[in-house]
Amino acid sequence: MNRRDFLGTAALAASAAPVDLSLQCRKDFPRAMSETYFNSAAQHPLGNHCVAAIERYMDFMNKGPGEGRQDFWEEGFPQVKSMFARLINAKPSEIVFTGSTTIGENTILNGMDLSGGNVVTNDLHYTASLSNYLTRRQAQGLDVRIVKHRDWAIDLKDMERAVDNKTKLISVSLVSSVNGHVENIKALSDLAHSHKAYLFADIIQGCGATPIDVKAMGIDFASTAMYKWLQGEHGFGFLYIKEDLAGSAVKPTEFTGHPDFNYPPWTSSPKPGAGFLNHTASGVGAFDCGTPSVITYAAQYESLRYIERIGIGNIRAHANRLIARLQKELPPLGYTPITPKDTESSIVTFLCKDAETVRRKIRASKAKILLTGPNSALTVGRFGNHIRFSVSVFNNDQDVHTILEALA
Repeated sequence: MNRRDFLGTAALAASAAPVDLSLQCRKDFPRAMSETYFNSAAQHPLGNHCVAAIERYMDFMNKGPGEGRQDFWEEGFPQVKSMFARLINAKPSEIVFTGSTTIGENTILNGMDLSGGNVVTNDLHYTASLSNYLTRRQAQGLDVRIVKHRDWAIDLKDMERAVDNKTKLISVSLVSSVNGHVENIKALSDLAHSHKAYLFADIIQGCGATPIDVKAMGIDFASTAMYKWLQGEHGFGFLYIKEDLAGSAVKPTEFTGHPDFNYPPWTSSPKPGAGFLNHTASGVGAFDCGTPSVITYAAQYESLRYIERIGIGNIRAHANRLIARLQKELPPLGYTPITPKDTESSIVTFLCKDAETVRRKIRASKAKILLTGPNSALTVGRFGNHIRFSVSVFNNDQDVHTILEALA
């Protein structure tokens, strides 16, 4: 995508005309050109810019320096934390490299003193996270309170009833992977803080597609991987820790740093004292993973640049328009939405009468939609008779038309 394309996108956003990012972005994602793909909430297709970044990294590691070959460790990698920080309105010094969204959440849990307290969450949080808490209940006796949804939304009053003065943490998904429900995150933050508790947000289903401001939202901790709306690849991610909470509210559990060998032959002038002068990592830096997957961050560097150029506002407006079409045109065909209208996320989910019938219809249609494996083009039947659509920058009205024809 060149500068003129992006200026055109900005002009669309500034006008009254509907935003159609696919005019600029579709060609950047070849899978979208060959298949009707509505599953970015599971795995976002890799863009040409990501693939080129991976190839450049491999080329340097394979051949060494030369014309057009640069070491990403030196050029690109040092900027990644700052780029992600800008995306969520954090400081670069508050960003940690972590192995995944769940590893980030576990880093917080393992570093907190939860003894004698409780954790409040709900059943629209990520299922692996809920299993994590239930396992801690079984193995450690942790008081875990899971609020149940009401008609596929979380009632703030139900959360308020679950929280008390022994609550140590409220943990939620900012955007639910089930149906795109968006939490009232500022209200939950205020609720947590009024009881001297903290708020953790799993932001993987929002980051890169939904505006996030950790300061304005009052988020204390947040984590995400890169392979969904950040448009990157599996392998690593980011953890946000509010700067003044590192080492106090949450302590590091995997220690890094470096020692000075304070004796000959390591040094000709030993300092008085111990033989080892240890320098432990401090602050948020104490939570960084040991050695990150640099090739993964090479791809992410280009995706963050891509997202910055498009603008989250344009991404949001584009998804809203296509989701509004699905919300309007699928119910007459017998599909019941379980995502409230006007929800500001890129996910919309419907109930169908029978998931297997839906699969047969799609397979019998002319549509090219892979339905098997973790990288399928559409999620059908994950939670019973659910069909989930997740809309990204490359999706267009023809994609909507194709799926409506297939499901009719």
